[in-house]
Amino acid sequence: MRTLPLLLLLAACATTPAAPPPPARQAAPPPPPGMERLIGKPPETALTLLGTPRLDRREGPARILQFAGKACVLDLFYYPRPNTPVATYAAARDPAGTSMAPATCLALLAPR
Repeated sequence: MRTLPLLLLLAACATTPAAPPPPARQAAPPPPPGMERLIGKPPETALTLLGTPRLDRREGPARILQFAGKACVLDLFYYPRPNTPVATYAAARDPAGTSMAPATCLALLAPR
C-alpha cells in the first residue's frame, strides 16, 4: 500500500508533453527552369528581355503583357506587391492555341 501514494506523487510531478509547433508555412514553388528570369520580377525585366509586347492590358489589379513570335505566344501576369508589380504567373500556347510550357516559349522568344 505504500507504493500507491508514491505512484500518485510521481504522477503528479510528470510534465505534460508540449503541443507540437504549427506546421511551417510553405513558400510558393519555384518557377520552372528558365522562368526565374521573369517570375517575381517587374515588367521592365520582360520588356528588356523580350522587347515591345504585342498586347499590354489591365484587368482589375492585374497587368498582362503578351509577347508573340512565330512559334508561340507568352502571357505574363503582373500583380501589385508592396513596391512594384511583379510577374506571378505565365501561360503560353502555340499558334494553334494548344498550351505549352511557358519556359519553352520563353526560350523560343528570348534572344540567345
